[in-house]
Amino acid sequence: MEEKKPYLYLNAFLTKNEHASLEVSDFLKGTSQVRAYDLDSRHDLEGKLFVKIPEEKKPKWSAFTEDITGVSLDELANRSSSAVLIIKTAKTTMAFTFGYGRFLIDTKYFVHDFGIKTALNTLNHDSLRSVDLFTLEDQAVQKKSQASRESTVGVFGIDISRDVLRAVTGSPKTGVNLKNISGGDSVYSFAIKIDVDEISSLVDLLSNYYSNDSYKNGFSWVDNIRKVKGSSEINSLDEKLLEKIKLKSSDITITLPEIVQWDTIYGFSFTRSKCSIKPIIETSDYFDSLDIASVSIDSIKRDRLFVYDVHENESSYKIYKCIYFENKEVNNTYILFAGLWYEIDNSFMSRIDAVLAQINISNLVFPKIYVWEETKDEQLKSKIETEGDYNERVANDYSYHLLDKKLIKSNKTTSSIELCDLMTDNKQFIHVKHRKGGSAGLSHLFAQGSVSAEILLGDKEFRKKARTVLKKVSSGLQDSVSLDNFKSDGVEVVFLILGEDSTSLKGNLPFFSKVNLSKAFENLSQRGFKVTISGVDTELKSNT
Repeated sequence: MEEKKPYLYLNAFLTKNEHASLEVSDFLKGTSQVRAYDLDSRHDLEGKLFVKIPEEKKPKWSAFTEDITGVSLDELANRSSSAVLIIKTAKTTMAFTFGYGRFLIDTKYFVHDFGIKTALNTLNHDSLRSVDLFTLEDQAVQKKSQASRESTVGVFGIDISRDVLRAVTGSPKTGVNLKNISGGDSVYSFAIKIDVDEISSLVDLLSNYYSNDSYKNGFSWVDNIRKVKGSSEINSLDEKLLEKIKLKSSDITITLPEIVQWDTIYGFSFTRSKCSIKPIIETSDYFDSLDIASVSIDSIKRDRLFVYDVHENESSYKIYKCIYFENKEVNNTYILFAGLWYEIDNSFMSRIDAVLAQINISNLVFPKIYVWEETKDEQLKSKIETEGDYNERVANDYSYHLLDKKLIKSNKTTSSIELCDLMTDNKQFIHVKHRKGGSAGLSHLFAQGSVSAEILLGDKEFRKKARTVLKKVSSGLQDSVSLDNFKSDGVEVVFLILGEDSTSLKGNLPFFSKVNLSKAFENLSQRGFKVTISGVDTELKSNT
C-alpha cells in the first residue's frame, strides 16, 4: 500500500537574488534565540531548520486573574512554538515558517511582493474569498472585504484609482496543484500534499510562479500604485530625498498629513525657527533653518512642524510625515506621502494627467485672499484670512450667495452636508478650501463637492430641504433647485482653492489630490454636471 503524503499548510518567503551567497543562518534576525538543526543527508537537501528556544511565560492579564482568585494559576503559563526551514537550491533560496517563525527571519533579505504577486499568478481570479486593501483618501485607510462564496474581483467594489491591494485569498487556477492559496506582501501561504524529497522542486516551482506576469491578464491595475516596503529600497529613496533637500529643491512641499479645523489655525513654524510664525506653510523657511552640511534623514525625522491655533494651543508633526516629494524615474514615479513611499506606474500618472487636462478653469471672478502682518509681543507675525471670512467677504462684495456652514441633512449620508460654500444665480455651486490644507484638505474638498452634487441629483428629500435653505438666503434662489425633475444639465460645480494661482493650480496638486480630483471630475461629468476649478493667490493687506 502506497504511503500517503503528509498534508501541510506552508508559509513561504523568497530571498532576494543579491543575497544568494549568504549563509542560511544570516537570513535570521540577529536577536533570534534559536537552535540550528542540520538536515538529514538522505534527503539530499541544502539548508537548515531553526527552532526557537521556547520560553514559558504568563499572559499580561494573569496578575489580575490571580489577584481576583487569590491563588497562583500555573496552568496559565504558555509556550509558543516557532521554526524556520531554509532551503537552498541551485536557483534560489526560500524560507518556510511554522508557528510564529515569521518573526525569526530578517525581512530585509526577502522579496517584498513575493506573496501578493505569486498569489495573483496562481489564483483563479473568479474564486476570490477575501481581499485586503488600503485606500488612499485623506490618508491610507486599511480595509478587509470577505465574500460568502467564491467571487470575482468586481464583487469587492475596488476603486483601481485609489485602492492598493495588500492581500488576497482564493482557489488555485487550473494546473496549480496547491490549495487554500493566500498571499500578502512578502508571504505566500498554501496547502499541499508533499514528501520531504519534493521540497527542492517546490522551491523552484514557487520561484517560477513569482517570476511570470500572468496576473496582468486580470489584475494589471495592481501595478498602478504600490506601497514600497523593502528597507533597502526605502533607504535608497530617502537618500534621493536628502539630495533634493540639500539643494533646497522646489520639488519638495511640506503639508499637513491630516485634516484639521483650518479656520482655527493661525500659523506654522519649524524646528530651529520656532519664533517665525507664518500663516501658511512655507517650505523655504524650513530649508533656511537647516545646516546643510550636517542634515541627514535621521535629523529630518527628528525635526517638527509646529501648528498654532487661535486659542493659543500648540501641536506638532514630524517633518518627514509632512513632506510631499515626487522622484520620477523611467518607468515609475516614487512619491513620499504622509511618511510612506509609494511607487506609481508612469502610464497611470499619464492617464490621471490626461483627465485633469479636460478640466477647465472657471470663468468666475474671485478676489485674492488677504494676508496681514502684525507685531505681537515684539514679534512680527502674519495672519491669513480664514475660509469663513473669505466666503463672507466675497458674498458681500460680489454677486455670490453665502451657503457656508448651512448644513442640510440627507438620509444618504452619515452626517449633514453643505450644498456648497458659495453659489451664483446661474446654478454654479462653489466649494472652497485653503491650499494650506495640503493633500488631505484638498481631497476632502473634491469628495465634498462630488457627494453634494450626487445627492442633489438623486435625493428628492434633500432637494426639498435645500430649497428651504436657499429661500432663506435669497428670494427666488430656491428655483435653482427644482423639487421634481431636477437635471444636472446647466449646473456647474466649481472647486475654488485659496492660496494657489489658477495658472499653476493643477500642476501643483499633490498626486493623490490629482487622483481624487480626476475621480470627482469623471464621476460628475458622467452625470451631466459641468466641473471647473479655480484658484486665488494671496494679497498683503495693511492693518490700517
